[in-house]
Amino acid sequence: MPELPEVETVMRGLAPVMQGQMIAQAHVNRPDLR
Repeated sequence: MPELPEVETVMRGLAPVMQGQMIAQAHVNRPDLR
């Protein structure tokens, strides 16, 4: 599981382009991830 600072960094990077958008699909390429 990623640490909170790592999640915050990703969130801040995605927020400008994703705010107000909906994620319709997600593909997990690593079956060992939950």
